[in-house]
Amino acid sequence: MTLTKVQASMATGQSGSIRNYGEVDSTSARSISADWLRTDVDLLHSDMRSLHEQTRNLDLDDRSYKKATALDVPALLDELAFSRGMGWTDIASAAGVSVSAVRKWRKGGTATGDSRERLARIAALLDLLEEKGVAEPAQWMEMSLPLPPGYHIRPIDLYIKGHPDALLELVEQRQDAEQVLDTAMPGWREERSDFEVFLDVEGQRSLRRRG
Repeated sequence: MTLTKVQASMATGQSGSIRNYGEVDSTSARSISADWLRTDVDLLHSDMRSLHEQTRNLDLDDRSYKKATALDVPALLDELAFSRGMGWTDIASAAGVSVSAVRKWRKGGTATGDSRERLARIAALLDLLEEKGVAEPAQWMEMSLPLPPGYHIRPIDLYIKGHPDALLELVEQRQDAEQVLDTAMPGWREERSDFEVFLDVEGQRSLRRRG
């Protein structure tokens, strides 16, 4: 559903999945009407969320294309490392290449167009995160998400797994970290628990890395 259609549905209450709710004259009829209304609101919410995700992805695609067109690989690396303060290891991980490949590019080695686009996409995402209120987006990408003890997952882990939209959900505060992970990385509780809680010699709950 396009934004225009959604707006039209909300404005008129007569198109799409929105029904025309006439006057009701019994408790049973009111209950049925409320049931239909709630169903329609749920459907509209789902449509709006899907539309929002699509437009955010298109926005990021457009920003990435402009970055990749305007800047060559050395300039993109300079922006990520020196202007943004992103670590070389994280740059390599986010671009899906080895640290040695990044080192080669820094020395003037040739990069593929795909690699250039990946670097531009990271830079574009950091711009977008800053616009949405993240003061130091590169540092924020490396911070641990607020999760229960025993879990260490960073925003950049979500990006590496292909979920930049999940980072925008977080910074827009539309969902908390666990809700975002449940959607983007089902099974994260089993996969990413690098630590475990145990009782130390004084009977206090402590953390230790799993063996």
